[in-house]
Amino acid sequence: MYHYVDAAPPFDGSVANDLTVRTHEFEAQMAYLAAKGYSTVTLDQIYRAMAGEAQLPPKPVALTFDDGGLDNYTVAFPELEARGFVATFFVITGVVGKKGHMTWDQLRDMQKNGMSVGSHTVRHPDLREVDDTRLQTELADSRATILREIGVAPPDLCYPGGKYDTRVVEAAYHAGYLLAVGTRSGTELRPEEVYQWPRVTVSPRESIGEFAASLR
Repeated sequence: MYHYVDAAPPFDGSVANDLTVRTHEFEAQMAYLAAKGYSTVTLDQIYRAMAGEAQLPPKPVALTFDDGGLDNYTVAFPELEARGFVATFFVITGVVGKKGHMTWDQLRDMQKNGMSVGSHTVRHPDLREVDDTRLQTELADSRATILREIGVAPPDLCYPGGKYDTRVVEAAYHAGYLLAVGTRSGTELRPEEVYQWPRVTVSPRESIGEFAASLR
């Protein structure tokens, strides 16, 4: 799980600093994956493999990016594309095209080059705290907007802040999502938990040894 990838955080504050993997760190991590024979896959590929509809390549690893920061396109995407890697990018549809965020043209370019665009809702609220109408709007409208702009309905959802409960999971199912992820740490993706898949946070300043350990 990544958020921002750049030489410096996109905005001031400790939160942005803690969510920004520096460019040289990201490049080293991608070089490590390539050197060790890892194959990148999207979350949708994993889901379809579990359903018996596809096969995964050897040593698969799924890379995900949250929030739709502009550096995902200007920094991360070129590095991924140069290596033939793919990733899933979760965007907040209400801020696409705003300052510091990717545009729909950029997202379309990424999608055409193998990247997957997933939903991170419309406005990134804590879904546990909104009423039923707002919950449905956040999930359904973001999915419909991505379908309209990208041409593909996103199969996957990323819960804002990684926060969800039973009501939110049920709403995600009824909104048409096939799977969802949060911020719970873990590497094992179970088919019976497709709306609660864990991820491993890639933190700034972690060593390649720490990065490698998270792949095991």
